[in-house]
Amino acid sequence: MADNLSEERLTEEKVLGSIDTQGIIDLTRKLIQFQTINPPADYSEIVPYLYDTLNSMGMETHIMEGSPGKKNVFAILRGSAKEGAFVLDGHTDVVPAGDTKAWDHNPFAAEIHDGWIWGRGAVDMKGAIAAQIYAAKAVIESKVPLTSSLILAYTVDDETAGAFGMKYALEKGLAPYGWPRPTFLVIGEATDHDIFGAFKGRMWFRISTKGKASHGGQPDLGVNAIGQMTKMISRFPSVLRLEHPLMGKDTLNVGIIEGGKKVNIVPDSCTAHWDLRICAPGSTNEYEMFLKNIIEDLKKEDPRFNVSEFEVYERREPIEISPDHPNVKMMKECVQSVSGEMPQFLGFLAAGDIYHSTRNGIPGAYFGPGDPKFQHQVNERIPVDDLIDAAKIYALMILRFCS
Repeated sequence: MADNLSEERLTEEKVLGSIDTQGIIDLTRKLIQFQTINPPADYSEIVPYLYDTLNSMGMETHIMEGSPGKKNVFAILRGSAKEGAFVLDGHTDVVPAGDTKAWDHNPFAAEIHDGWIWGRGAVDMKGAIAAQIYAAKAVIESKVPLTSSLILAYTVDDETAGAFGMKYALEKGLAPYGWPRPTFLVIGEATDHDIFGAFKGRMWFRISTKGKASHGGQPDLGVNAIGQMTKMISRFPSVLRLEHPLMGKDTLNVGIIEGGKKVNIVPDSCTAHWDLRICAPGSTNEYEMFLKNIIEDLKKEDPRFNVSEFEVYERREPIEISPDHPNVKMMKECVQSVSGEMPQFLGFLAAGDIYHSTRNGIPGAYFGPGDPKFQHQVNERIPVDDLIDAAKIYALMILRFCS
């Protein structure tokens, strides 16, 4: 047993020592330079580049397109077993860069300054994709035999909760290729080298109020639809009631509000979009009922109060994996082997593709390079050292999950 363990450690050291650090840097920069801003989500350049990269490594690679333009890139390194696969996953879209003049460096030039790569997607999450690919490349080139298969999955539309990324792949896309069913999923979302395994649920919903137009100088003759919306903005936070040791507290944000046509007209319509984040053990159905009860109370208080639309267009329940799950323990050991420190097990505000995998009976967790506080921010950037360490950790995960 001791000899086998020693041989495994020597193999791991060999693989980690062979990781191409310059290759990781170059690939991260190249992926950032593909402007996969969502919306509009143009994957026409990044998809063939990833396909060629993975194919050239000797992986069986496929493009899975659930809808025109929604192209996911999946690649498999088959193990000797017919069943079981470990998945490393990342999304290829990024949020808009916002005011580019507010950035210290061009958000799509992927410049390196003081050991950091700057650009939209550096943290969220093209750096992680590069680290995963070069981890897999080192394992492939080492010719270490694998028992379970390794799947690299690079999916679309995470930033807009689209239906044709990982959700599509797990439910429809993988089956025609006869690939083994995944058994565990690690997403490269930024965790600052901790492990995230508890995730809030969310409910995105749209509410419209209907009022009555009148002259702005005679507001008493109308019903102000924006004013009616403000009543819900004031009352709805009362539904926030749960706190979780890892997920934190329930939150509610009004992200979009539209109403009115001219300053001198009482607005007869108003629409707001809301983002509700729910801790376990709450459910979206339960919170939807709470919100509708408040609306009914407001109708009783003011007969003119009129909600013309209440539509939930995205709902996900809170999910979590036990910190004592054997694969989570293995992830912790891989991180500790490289960093020298045991990572924390934490919660996060959204589950991403973990939600879809968990709903399909495939557990998973987040692990990735970079500080999540830089996500969706001006001056997004990631330390090169984080990328190198992440590649080593991903390589250990591949070896220990698949061997």
